[in-house]
Amino acid sequence: MEAAQRKAQHRPFCFSVKGHVKMLRLVFGFLAAVVCLADGALIYRKLLFNPSGPYQKKPVREKVVL
Repeated sequence: MEAAQRKAQHRPFCFSVKGHVKMLRLVFGFLAAVVCLADGALIYRKLLFNPSGPYQKKPVREKVVL
């Protein structure tokens, strides 16, 4: 009978294995969201200030008409 009463009591969520896994998942999800937003902001900034890319535009050579 005492074993049944002990089993009825459960550990708090934060001390259970499932609780740790869920908190880690939440932390990594939050970290992934922050990294995605930072990556998007950096790409937007790069395209805004340098839309043509890293290469410089060279003037087109004019055809020589004789």
